[in-house]
Amino acid sequence: MRTIRIGAASGGVALSLGALATPATAQPQRSGAAVQAQTTAAPAPTGLAYTYDAATRTVTVAWDPRDPADTLTRNYRPGSCGPTPQDPCFISSQIILGNSFSFKKAPDTAPVYVKIYAENAAHQLTGSQVLTVIV
Repeated sequence: MRTIRIGAASGGVALSLGALATPATAQPQRSGAAVQAQTTAAPAPTGLAYTYDAATRTVTVAWDPRDPADTLTRNYRPGSCGPTPQDPCFISSQIILGNSFSFKKAPDTAPVYVKIYAENAAHQLTGSQVLTVIV
């Protein structure tokens, strides 16, 4: 305990402070599992397929459920690629915790190219194969 006196020696105010905090180290120690989770990419989603509901114009994209042994995947994010499957994909900020998501699409001749990205704790993304949606 540390006491600090403020004011004149005979009638000043005394403050008592608890233990002083020690400064944090620049690099906190991490367990081997935590380091692995931040440096190892999550496995890419597999088994992508879609269904189309013409009445509601809703496309539902689904993929294989996460393997119980997969400790790296925290969530998924959808990506929309195009106008060809070789073009870059826009990765959505939407977080998906399950293994499907839906979006609206009017029936037309233009295909939509979709990728699903698995995200690990360090926000590294691993993309699936491109799924071509034609309705």
